[in-house]
Amino acid sequence: MNLGERIRKLRKRLDLTQKEFAGRVVGKVDYTYIGRMERGEQYPSIKMLKKIGKAFGVPLSYFFEDNSILNSLNLLPGEIKDLLKDRKRQDLLTRSKELNAEDLDLVIQIINILAQKKPLGAL
Repeated sequence: MNLGERIRKLRKRLDLTQKEFAGRVVGKVDYTYIGRMERGEQYPSIKMLKKIGKAFGVPLSYFFEDNSILNSLNLLPGEIKDLLKDRKRQDLLTRSKELNAEDLDLVIQIINILAQKKPLGAL
């Protein structure tokens, strides 16, 4: 599988259009550039591949090795795939790695409160 096919397969697994995919990559990336890469008409720089990898949580090696990472995405439950599509939720998950257990419990409590849409005064 060539580089463009890997990019296309990643985008399709996440159920994103080229425009949505480009919008998630840090920096100004036009969706037509994504299309050219997918068709093999344009070869991205390593810097661009790093940006794409960072945006979608795949290592740089994904673009150059076998399909094991892509296949593992297919095994994820639908809820996890949905989280990977949303940049703010990705950021929340990434930042949660830095929390200690006590702080993580507090964040979960806050999220539970917000999800129930209870006013804070009712606590």
